[in-house]
Formats: sequence, structure tokens, C-alpha cells
Amino acid sequence: MSPFIRFREIAQRIFSLALPMSGSQLINVASGFLCMGMLAQLGNQTLAASALIFSTQMTIMVTGMSLIFSLSVLVGHAYGAKNYLGIGSFVQQAWVLGALISVPIIFLFWHIDSILVYFGQEPAMANIVQQYFHAYVFAVIPGFISTCNQQFGYGIHKKTLIVSTSFMSVTVLLVTAYVLIFGKLGMPALGVAGLGYAMAAQYTFFCVFTLLFFYYEKSFKRFELFRFRIHKEWEQMAQVFKIGWPISLQMGGEMLTFLVDAIMVGWLGTVALSAFQVVNQYTFLVVIPIFSLSQACGILVGQARGGKQFHDIKPLGYMSILLVLLMTSVIALIFLFFPKFLAEFYVNVHDPINQPIVAIIVVLFAIVAFTQLADGMRNVLIGLLRGLFDTKFPMIVGLVTIWLGVLLSYVLAFPLHFGIVGIALGSLLGLTSGAVILLLRWRVLSKQWDGHNEMPIEKKIPNK
Repeated sequence: MSPFIRFREIAQRIFSLALPMSGSQLINVASGFLCMGMLAQLGNQTLAASALIFSTQMTIMVTGMSLIFSLSVLVGHAYGAKNYLGIGSFVQQAWVLGALISVPIIFLFWHIDSILVYFGQEPAMANIVQQYFHAYVFAVIPGFISTCNQQFGYGIHKKTLIVSTSFMSVTVLLVTAYVLIFGKLGMPALGVAGLGYAMAAQYTFFCVFTLLFFYYEKSFKRFELFRFRIHKEWEQMAQVFKIGWPISLQMGGEMLTFLVDAIMVGWLGTVALSAFQVVNQYTFLVVIPIFSLSQACGILVGQARGGKQFHDIKPLGYMSILLVLLMTSVIALIFLFFPKFLAEFYVNVHDPINQPIVAIIVVLFAIVAFTQLADGMRNVLIGLLRGLFDTKFPMIVGLVTIWLGVLLSYVLAFPLHFGIVGIALGSLLGLTSGAVILLLRWRVLSKQWDGHNEMPIEKKIPNK
């Protein structure tokens, strides 16, 4: 087989998994994008508060949910080894783990206003955030179960199910949000709380629909998902936790930097916070295909490892790196040349009152254009290393470099008086250093997979 045909085959395998995953998550993020647009109609103060809402929700939920992201890697490994009963056990244990994690998260959300005021945010702003989270608490438990079901579906290649269910649940979200935020169809206008209740409706629909599908669809019988055996197989939860806690600590630590950045921007005032929120919405929108590519790479590498197709690991890695560079380059060009067009969705760029916000948005998009290049490379390398069950090193590198970026952001923004531009530059420097270190790590480990021999790390990780 020629190298060109070989790499084309590898690219098709990556896209066949990454595109449906990306479609599913893009549907969810795009819906959040539209919902934030609805909140922007309630005024600039609400738009500014939504930056704190978005950063807080993402930080806390992703920290918890990323502990379950290991499920897709473990399921993919077991699926490659045709261990179907083991897959069912992993899913059951992930359900229990998700429910347990939900309890402290609900407590945090319920008292979020006091936490934000303690960290120097205006009480009026914290009150708007509290209204949202007092409604959003009903989304937490179904959200975690939905994440388990989603990761399970990815691991066994039931991509159509996940995408179609995501589309239906987003329809529930958008309709419910519009009705409850603005008070349509005879319902009271709940404002930001309406979006919180709509998120709960979305997650509940996804959770119930997928569970019913798993129960009644014959092809899922082999996994025995609903045969009670949780108390007999705690070792599966230990494996989910063992692979997942470095992912959770890393992603949680990284997401916490977004919240810290939002808090620092909040110290600069409402104008800076509004501009920060506009750019952040686009950043998280475009990072979804990259994150999906990262997850797909991890699953495919895990399957190759489980199925002892070791010769596929290195080509999968380098094709993934090439794809992410192409994707992020296109995104960078859009950010550089069309910042005002992108900002138009949230603010009237022609209104003189909004010119201070627009000026900051243009500068931030220019910096973020390069930041997402580094972040895209970093995310894909993390996914590849996770597929090899190498999670602790990426965790340490990710946390050290991204918090180095936060430190640089503070120094540039306040002692050196660069303001919000300094916060953005610090993030760029931190993410770039992390990408370089992880690339060197991948080069070292991938060489050990050449040929058909097991890596030394294989002896340290039990396969059950």
C-alpha cells in the first residue's frame, strides 16, 4: 500500500469518528451560543454577567464531567478486545460515579453568589449569576448521566444515535429557552433563570431518551447495561477513576483559568467583561471540532492498542496533528480578518456607545487567532497520549503551563498595565509552551510503538 493511500485511509478513520462527535458537540455549543445571544437582548449588564455564568458553569461542570471522559477510552479499548460485558460494567460504574460527583457541584452552584462576591465581583452582577444557577441545579444529575451515555456511544461507534439525540435535545433547549427567557406562550419572563431551566430540560431529555434506547434496542443486550452488578465490580469504577482523575484535574485546572481570567477581567469593568464574553463565545464554538478530534484520536489509538494494531498508532498521531493545524489555520484567518462581522451577533458595532467594546473585541480576536493554534495542537496531543493511557504527564504539563499563563496574565494586565490585552497575551504564552512540551513527549512515546512490540508502559497497566 502506498504512503498516500495509507494516510488517506487513516484520515478517513479519524474523520469518520471525529465529525459525528464534533457535530454532536457543535450542536450543543451552537445552541448555547444562540442562548447567550438571547441573554444579550436583556442588556449589556446581563451580557457581562453571562461571562461569569459561562466561565463558572464550564469550569465546574467540565471538571466533574472530564472524570467520565475516560469512559470512551476504556470502552474503546474493551470494544477492540470484544469484551462486551466489561463495557456494560464500565458504564454502570460511570453512572454511579456521575451521580456522586453531582452532589458537591449542586451545593457549589446554590451558593455561587457568595463565592463571587468574596472574589471581588459586584453584588448586582453576582445576583444575576445566582438567578441562573438556582435554576441550573436541576440540570446537574441528568447532565452527568447524559455525559456517560455520550461517552459510551462514542466508544462503541454509535455516532448516529448521539448526534440525532443531541439535535433533538437542542431543539428542546432552544424552544424552552425562548419561551422562558422572554415569557412567551403565557409563561412568565424568567430572564437568566429561564435559560437555567431550559438547560435542565435539555439534559433530562437526552438522559431519558438514550437510556430508553439502550434498554429497548436489541444490539445493546450484549452489554447487559441494566443487569444489576454494581456492587460486585467496583474495580471498573477504580479504572474509570484511575484513568479519569488526571484528565479531570488537568481539564478542571485549565477550565479554572477561564474563570480566573473572567474574574480578573471583571476587575477591569463591564466594558472589558462584555468584550471578553463575545470573544469567548467564538473561542468555545471553534474549539469543539478540535476537542472532538482530540477525543476521536484518543479512542482510535486506544482501540489500536486494545486490538494490538500497533502499526496504526504513529500514523494516527501525525495525521491528527496535520488535520488540527489545517483547521486552526483557517479559524485564525477568520478571527484576524472578520472580527467586527463576528461581533455583530452580540453588539451593534455601528453604535457609537459600543465602540469601546468593539475596539477591545478586535484586539482580542487578533491575539486569540494565534492562541487557538497553540491550543488546538495541545488538545490533540493530549488526546493521543490519553489513548496510550499516558494521562499523568499531560496533566502535569497542562496545569503547570496554563497556570504559568495565568501568572503572566496578571503581571501583564495589572503591574505592567496592559489591561485585558495582557490577560490575552499571558494565555497565549502559557498554551504555546504546553504545546511544545507535549509534542516532544509524543515524539518520544510514538517511536516506542514502531513495529509490533508492546510499550513498556503496557506492563504497568492491567487490562480487564
